[in-house]
Amino acid sequence: MTTRRLFAIVPAAGRSRRMGAHKLLLSLGSETVIQRLVRALSCKLVTKVVIVARRDDARLAEHLADLPVELVQPETDPPDMKTSVQHALHWIKERYQPAEDESWLLVPADHPVLEQSVIEELCEGWEQCPADVMIPAYQNRKGHPTFFRWSMAGEVFKLPAEQGINALWQRGGVQPHLQSCDVPEILLDLDTPEEFEELQKKYGKD
Repeated sequence: MTTRRLFAIVPAAGRSRRMGAHKLLLSLGSETVIQRLVRALSCKLVTKVVIVARRDDARLAEHLADLPVELVQPETDPPDMKTSVQHALHWIKERYQPAEDESWLLVPADHPVLEQSVIEELCEGWEQCPADVMIPAYQNRKGHPTFFRWSMAGEVFKLPAEQGINALWQRGGVQPHLQSCDVPEILLDLDTPEEFEELQKKYGKD
């Protein structure tokens, strides 16, 4: 039996303007924000972790050099998350030629408190999911990571410039499966100094 591959896509091309510092390199406990996320994604059910960064982000590139990831730095910086995802999808297609029933997941780089056990649980749920898209939900609130069949990759490239990836289901063309998850951390991202301070209080000593 051939194992179907699952590729993790991590958009990391933002400029952290609201944070006022490179938020992915901030220390949270014994690791940086991006190190924590890479560790969570480094499980047996994830084939490759592809991170998309700005061309000039030498600090992040150096920081990731020893981690088990593939770094994509386009010639032109992605203006939004959808464009970052498109670059990653193109990268994966060119190098790995995924089959239509293989998969990719999307998780923004600023979700630092996802645990590997949660990723594994969601991956296992995805293996049993009949839908083309699966979104984890905590108390009916949608979180990350979101899972997609590879067959959905082409649909991302068809979206108008002004629409994000969530337009795939908001416009009614796709019916995602909401996977119940009792872990509130799937909702937690990091944008501001105040949010970082709150995360530090809870996770800064692990």
